Amino acid sequence: MATTNGAGGTFKELAGKAKGPAVAAGAAAVALLALQRRRRRTKVLGLALPSEREMKSLAKTIGNVSKEFGKTSKTVSKDIERLADQAERIGKILS
Repeated sequence: MATTNGAGGTFKELAGKAKGPAVAAGAAAVALLALQRRRRRTKVLGLALPSEREMKSLAKTIGNVSKEFGKTSKTVSKDIERLADQAERIGKILS
């Protein structure tokens, strides 16, 4: 009753699903840094202030990333629960 994919394949799938939101968050951080370096900014107490447009864009990007992360988390959670059920069934069969 051995499967060809096994639990290792499922864990790879889970890791692959979790990559997307992490990459998007990294891209948002890189974009923010690129915007900061592109032009001089007004500074207050030595800290550069972002423009209103950049703040809106950043807030929207973070919102989208967090929404995707939530969806992925739910999917991964369901997959882990399914794996736990499979492991429990296999344990009962083997004992």
